[in-house]
Amino acid sequence: MGKVRTIENLVYRENVGKAGMLDLYLPETEKCKTLLIFFHGGGLENGDKTDDSIICNELAACGIAIVSANYRMYPDVIYPQYIEDAAKAVAWSLKHIKEYIIFDQIFIGGISAGAYLSMMLHFQPGFLAGYDVSENQISGYIFDAGQPTVHYNILKERGQDPRSVRVDEAAPIYYLEGKRTVERKQRFLILISDQDIVGRREQNELLIRTMETHGYEKSQINYQVIEGYYHAGYENVKDAEGGYPYVRLLCEFIESDRK
Repeated sequence: MGKVRTIENLVYRENVGKAGMLDLYLPETEKCKTLLIFFHGGGLENGDKTDDSIICNELAACGIAIVSANYRMYPDVIYPQYIEDAAKAVAWSLKHIKEYIIFDQIFIGGISAGAYLSMMLHFQPGFLAGYDVSENQISGYIFDAGQPTVHYNILKERGQDPRSVRVDEAAPIYYLEGKRTVERKQRFLILISDQDIVGRREQNELLIRTMETHGYEKSQINYQVIEGYYHAGYENVKDAEGGYPYVRLLCEFIESDRK
């Protein structure tokens, strides 16, 4: 495991306080292969970039440069402003991270609400395009316990029952139409726990089958069900040797995608 350099509270969006800040976790090298831009969970209304500091530090020690980004949340903002923040964080990273470290490929991912944001960035590339980022610049995605239908807190914003299942412009799966044309053969790590939020596993499996229906190859999608945990409960768990199986899982996925 290598040394890690941490740079905190860089501003990617002005005038919104900590919500517009991100942290860098960088291997102590001039160049690495991969940059991972990661978004925290919390239902679009809670959480902070520091929630994933253990994961980010461990990944950086394995040689992966990490951007851990905050974003504005409900009720201070409503849909789609938090997705726009995620897109802006990606654009800022692609423009500025090479001031700190050189990288070759870019992954985007997150946990729970962060996975929802990452799904929206991929399946509705208009969010990234709005900040001059092309989908072809992204090598892969990590969707950990994300919601591919309309997020339950967006339903709450609308005054609807948050237990409902809705598919419209606020649902990542809504944008699966026709065959996607992406120059890079992107790969996807989709994680879910066996005791997750009711319906979350089934929705992710529907997303996967719908992706395959619309031209994604099975070889692009790595789907894993983590046994013995509730929603997003396995990230900071250590094994008997003191390591983090979750970190190893992410590293193996990213390494397998290297060209």
